[in-house]
Amino acid sequence: MWAVDEAIDRDVPLQLLYAIESVSNDPDDKATEAASAENAVQEVLARVESTGKPVKLEADIVHRYPVTALVEASRSAALLCVGSAGFVHATQGRLGSTAAAVAASAHCPMAIVPATAGLKRHDAGLILAVVDGSPADNTVLEHSVAEARLRAAPVRVFRMPHAAAVPGRSRDGVQLEHRFTHWRRNLPDLDIQLVPEHDGLLNYLEHLQRAATPVQLVVVDPLRPGPLDVLLAPSGRAALDAAGCTVMVCDRKWWL
Repeated sequence: MWAVDEAIDRDVPLQLLYAIESVSNDPDDKATEAASAENAVQEVLARVESTGKPVKLEADIVHRYPVTALVEASRSAALLCVGSAGFVHATQGRLGSTAAAVAASAHCPMAIVPATAGLKRHDAGLILAVVDGSPADNTVLEHSVAEARLRAAPVRVFRMPHAAAVPGRSRDGVQLEHRFTHWRRNLPDLDIQLVPEHDGLLNYLEHLQRAATPVQLVVVDPLRPGPLDVLLAPSGRAALDAAGCTVMVCDRKWWL
């Protein structure tokens, strides 16, 4: 139900998308696929309606490869929301490649929600912005601040260790603090800080978990190689599942 809360907060309809990737030309098989899709959609609609939450629901069933369907849907969406378990089932475990393919081509931000996020969105916890010295850093920061204001959450900015070591690619901490000062002056309620040097993103997520510090979102860019590759690798997925936090991938149009 993570997407339900998002739709309500953003004051937009929630559209359910079911993509049928047909493997047979037999009419009976196609009819079975369509019936199964309809049943699945109706089940989800009933579950959402049973919550009594004031969200406008829409549904669409398409005959298309899932990645293509999702990218096309992102053209008119405010946010593309997918479950990590769904990606695993749809791609025989190849979560990383499929999620990265959608993220790299999506026309809107994309949220990858782990099953451990539970039945509702986390309404407490920080926003973790991950920068790596790429051209998308500004987008990650702007998007993180926007999400923090929407959720009344603090922002912590994590610099990937390799970014600070590559001449010409890193965003110096002094520059970041200068930008933070600008935001704090114009947004006095915003709590934004740079994370002290730490040995790796996954280690930092584990550190937060041990310290019982919840994380709502980890905001990254879709550039490869980059933080998204780290988070979609098996060890990264395990860390996200343990923390129960969602990965939000910025859309490419912000920085192209």
